[in-house]
Amino acid sequence: MFHLIEKYRKPSQFLLGCIALSFVGFSAVSLTSLGSGNYIVQIGEKTITREDLDRALHNTRNSGGSGSREEVFQALLNQAYLLEGAKKMGVAVSDEQIKQMIVDDPNFHDQNGDFSPQIFRNFLQSNRMSEEQYTDRLRDQYLTFALQKIFANGSIPDTQVAQFARSVAAARTIRLAVADENAFADKVMVNDAELQKFYRANQKAYRQQQAVKYQYLLLSPKILAERENVSDAEIDEIFKQQQDKLKPTRRVSMIMVPIPVKGGDAAKAAARAEAEAAAQAAKAAPEQFAAIAQRFSKDGSAAKGGDIGDISQNGTLEKPLEDAVFALNKGEVSALIEGSFGYYVFQVNDILDNSPAAVKQRIAQDLKEKKAVQSLKKLREDLGDYVINNSSELESAAKKFGVPLQSGGDWLTRAGAAEQKLPEAVIEALFGSDVFDKKHNSDPISAADGSVWVLRASETRPEAQLSFEQAKEQVKADYIRSESRRLATEHNKKLLAELQAGKQPALNWTNPQPVMPEQLRGMMPPADYLAIMKAQPKDGKPAYALLQGTGMPQLVEVQSLSEVKPNAEESAAIKEQLAVIQGNTLIEAYLQKLRQEIPAKQGRQKLEDQ
Repeated sequence: MFHLIEKYRKPSQFLLGCIALSFVGFSAVSLTSLGSGNYIVQIGEKTITREDLDRALHNTRNSGGSGSREEVFQALLNQAYLLEGAKKMGVAVSDEQIKQMIVDDPNFHDQNGDFSPQIFRNFLQSNRMSEEQYTDRLRDQYLTFALQKIFANGSIPDTQVAQFARSVAAARTIRLAVADENAFADKVMVNDAELQKFYRANQKAYRQQQAVKYQYLLLSPKILAERENVSDAEIDEIFKQQQDKLKPTRRVSMIMVPIPVKGGDAAKAAARAEAEAAAQAAKAAPEQFAAIAQRFSKDGSAAKGGDIGDISQNGTLEKPLEDAVFALNKGEVSALIEGSFGYYVFQVNDILDNSPAAVKQRIAQDLKEKKAVQSLKKLREDLGDYVINNSSELESAAKKFGVPLQSGGDWLTRAGAAEQKLPEAVIEALFGSDVFDKKHNSDPISAADGSVWVLRASETRPEAQLSFEQAKEQVKADYIRSESRRLATEHNKKLLAELQAGKQPALNWTNPQPVMPEQLRGMMPPADYLAIMKAQPKDGKPAYALLQGTGMPQLVEVQSLSEVKPNAEESAAIKEQLAVIQGNTLIEAYLQKLRQEIPAKQGRQKLEDQ
């Protein structure tokens, strides 16, 4: 796929996702022929059984899908209607054609490239499928996609290609007007009757969450390292091997967008534009560098927020990149730099002290921590035996092993524990039967960072429904917030109508700024993103949209779109995608017609287990 589509694949996929028709699970199974009522539903001559549904759900999840049982069932229902529709349209495939498909499938060829009956039989056996079942599945698959191909075969005019490219690829110049929450909060009338009505409608939100107050012992190599001793000889031996550590060294994060190997100047320009968007975002918000790297960087370090560790001034990086890194102060973000393989943006997280004394101090600490790892293994065993034999308190264990007894603070819920980023195993133990219910000491728990925890609940609080009186203050705050947003939305809808009519109501607009679609997609909910994408300025006049996805509603003015001119290859790729969108729309309309013409007969089986 060409760079324009590659770069904006996700926005175009989002537009595809707006089509109501879902093809999740299509061709995952072959539907059975007429039965004797032992099915969930029958469409024409096709039935959907629980076995069909279970197999489709299994196949969908195995292939990385996440559709619910209801969604997969609806997809099978659509498939059944389309198979009947294919019959009505005279679309058919013969047994000979099916056999030829099997013979031509390279998955069933031997090392000489010839069809192997034995390989085919092994395939059927490993998938617990008869030859008839497999040919039925192939036939259903062929008919379903043949029908899709028919509907997606319409011509796409060049004007539509240009419009699509502009909508998903063009930079927008926008400005925002945000409603003042306090102005609407003052207009909310509050009384007990309305609050009680709101409480009843949202009762699930006012539950006292399960919570715990706890004590804990924490062992880690860093903590235990203070008990270890290392000699000068040990330090000097390693110091001799690490002379590079004496060179200037910085702890660095980066954003990297590779220069495309194919696609020529157009592809390179698109990659540079994406990298420039990342550089602008990082310059504007250096404290958000990690999140920006996760969104933009195509390097393996993106998962770690761009962190590439310590870089010494020793030629590890090519010179233009190294020069840029070592010209920065701590916390600064570089300009966009072009390297041999891509476009780079760097941030210096720390500047290391590389004096001989500082390097030896770090070596000593590393040696202590390595020794502490070995000590921790033995200590963990001894501590585990002790806390199990003395399961009703932790004070004596803290004294015996010289480990401080610490407190977890105020009430802690599961959500609060996750926000504090406690290890998952620690959270499970805190709310497990032994610690939470029985108030016993936990077994020693090993975390991913090498630390070991022992836990004890000092107080526990069960989950319970709060009464209106208990939750009244929170209900009141939530009600005012909800009503404020409702009033603000109604007000902004009126303002939007005025703006779209060419009027200019007094609004507190932000300064205009250019944004790329990829930036917008990462910044806001899908509905708001789509609202902005649909706002298309015409004849030099701005377009407007109302954003409601987060916080108070906002009005957005799209002042202009940059020019995007896809080349011939890119235009062909866009036409292919538009044909799919157009085909899905037509298929959805055809499905509505089929649902009216073909009755659905309910069988004895149910969608869910009874």
